[in-house]
Amino acid sequence: MGELQPERLLSPPDPSTPAVIAEERVLSWDDIERRSRSLARALDGSSLGEGDVWGVLARNRVEWAEFGLGNARAGTRLVPLNWHLTATEIAALLDDSGCRLVVVEPELRDLVAASAGVELVELGPQYEKWLEAAGDALLEQRPSGSPLMFTGGTTGKSKGVNRAELAGPVGSSVTVMGGWGSLVRMPDAGTTLITTPLYHALGNAVLNASLAKAMPVVMTGRFDPLRSLELIEQHRITATPMVPTQFLRLLKLDDDDRTRFDLSSVEWILHTAAPCPAWAKVAMIEWLGPVIYEMYGSSEGTGPAICDSHEWLAHPGTVGKASARIEYSIVDDDGNDLAPGEVGTIYCRRADGAPEYHGDPDKTASIRLPDGRFTVGDLGWLDDDGYLYLADRRVDLILVAGSNVYPAEIEAVLSEHPSVADVAVFGIPDPEWGEQVKAVIEPAGELDLDDVRRFAAGRLASYKLPKSYDVVDQLPREAHGKLKKRLLRDPYWAGER
Repeated sequence: MGELQPERLLSPPDPSTPAVIAEERVLSWDDIERRSRSLARALDGSSLGEGDVWGVLARNRVEWAEFGLGNARAGTRLVPLNWHLTATEIAALLDDSGCRLVVVEPELRDLVAASAGVELVELGPQYEKWLEAAGDALLEQRPSGSPLMFTGGTTGKSKGVNRAELAGPVGSSVTVMGGWGSLVRMPDAGTTLITTPLYHALGNAVLNASLAKAMPVVMTGRFDPLRSLELIEQHRITATPMVPTQFLRLLKLDDDDRTRFDLSSVEWILHTAAPCPAWAKVAMIEWLGPVIYEMYGSSEGTGPAICDSHEWLAHPGTVGKASARIEYSIVDDDGNDLAPGEVGTIYCRRADGAPEYHGDPDKTASIRLPDGRFTVGDLGWLDDDGYLYLADRRVDLILVAGSNVYPAEIEAVLSEHPSVADVAVFGIPDPEWGEQVKAVIEPAGELDLDDVRRFAAGRLASYKLPKSYDVVDQLPREAHGKLKKRLLRDPYWAGER
């Protein structure tokens, strides 16, 4: 037998204290170490070797803490599966990834039960017996396992992403987790609250960074504004990730609800995943102080760019400045670099190499320039100080009589109206102008569309104004906040493209 793996991957001051706290269960640091060793042995006993793929289909629960560490020890590839997807969509991900085993929450079993050739292990008694039977003896040293993250699929089919920086020996994965936390300026001590879904890269990254920094984690199954404020006060929460839709829900609480909790422990709220209206960002800073941080990135690794509250106020609208080992450039359609202030496609260069789409060399080639820079199709610009700004995604750009219209700008304006809970803006066919602007609104109470139109007319140029509005009970967003705009837009373009 070769050299054994390290017995402990985490370094808390007191390993017997709680590491992960959820409503149904609490795990100590010792529990996580022991269970991660058992999980690695269980995966190994299921004939999953180095580089083999397995998945997790589960809501937020304490076991997520051991999934990442157990995967690292086993040398395997973990696919976090979005439980909001259909059985057909999940089957496609399993097939594309070559997934051989799925750990599944019993209530979600029907989503994977029909997937051929995939072994299922149900969380609960079956999973616990599986771990117990495997034991917790150390495996031999092997290359660290890494996640196989799939893109959100908000603009099309989800794609698995392989990233070079996630490779290395066992134990290096913890270094990478903590290093990411430092890049996004996460505190080095305190307690973290996670209300975002752990199948998504943001929640997963913050969970793992917290563990690497020996910061206990409180997690909930879903986001509830009032409950979140209660937990911040109860556990003296230091850090939490959020998405802009959560900001909007918090800001629309009554003043009495927002002010009756002691939130003074908060040092770091990181938001990403979707554009944040400027008014909401300002309101959060005015309420909580300069604890709001913004990050830009993607599953492909186009980040992180990061900025704190002071930087954002000095550069309003920025999504941050490139962190270490990242370089941004703005490129036109002919591949030429653009000057500061000019809008084009955002390209990224990483010191550790460009990503690859799993099993799709053609798609990989399509996002790269010959010099190794790559893009996910976002549009934006850089200012003279190197701060990055997003215009929109290329697929979302609206061309009205030859003029570029960026939906994010219009969405930011409309979201400020007190009767608008959420909004999506996109282009639909227009026989005269090529495209026209359409807005779909999720109302907050009674909605007067004429008042919304007047509100928008006072804040937007005429060619940017929505020509028509739809009203829906709820917009199709992922649980982490990203809007599935294609579900709204595609019916209007059927037969047009």
